Amino acid sequence: MPARRKHAPLPELSLQAAIATLSSLHSISDQPDTPLALIVWENIGYLIDDERRNALFGEFAKRVGLDAARIASAPAAVLADIARRGGMNPQSRAERLKRIGELAISECDGNLAERLRGLPLAKARTLLKKFPGIGEPGADKILLFANIAARPALDSNGLRAMVRMGLCAEEKSYGQSYKAAVAVLAKDGRPDAAWLKRAWIALREHGKALCKRAAPICEPCPLDRACAHRMTAKL
Repeated sequence: MPARRKHAPLPELSLQAAIATLSSLHSISDQPDTPLALIVWENIGYLIDDERRNALFGEFAKRVGLDAARIASAPAAVLADIARRGGMNPQSRAERLKRIGELAISECDGNLAERLRGLPLAKARTLLKKFPGIGEPGADKILLFANIAARPALDSNGLRAMVRMGLCAEEKSYGQSYKAAVAVLAKDGRPDAAWLKRAWIALREHGKALCKRAAPICEPCPLDRACAHRMTAKL
């Protein structure tokens, strides 16, 4: 058995220290930076890796475009061709992609970003949740990465990592756990958008690479010595 990798002990696992460490550990993936592009990004594939998602998103941008009118009027055959390489239920996803453009036109005359900036935050989130595949975490991510509101956001990988590390409590439902986690990010993190984006990415990448759902890989993790998961695991 290989020798256990040694790390300098951490006196306490604080949120900001964890984000700083994870940001230096994991490679950072690019994210789109407009609301409509972010919604397309979420719907372009189902259970696919980032490399394929990025390739399909780039193809969509070239063949269809990322403005509402071009998406709404895109030929069904083009949408189906892209959707079939994005995983399960391609026909449903092709219809969703078209619906994104149609909703952007009907709800905000095609300019989703401008409409969101003119709404109170709660109504902006409600509008985003009308789009296919966008729930509360997705709406928060879009507001953050499209530079509309510097509010905390997490995906499922990041939420799992925060719970495992003991940075937030696991509640009875996913929605309650999510709200508890973003409350911790708001309280113990930094309020600037750059830090919140870095936290979203670092926690997501950590959840995908090491803090996996079924079999977390604890040995190489530089936070292992202070991680609540390690402290409570049975020997």
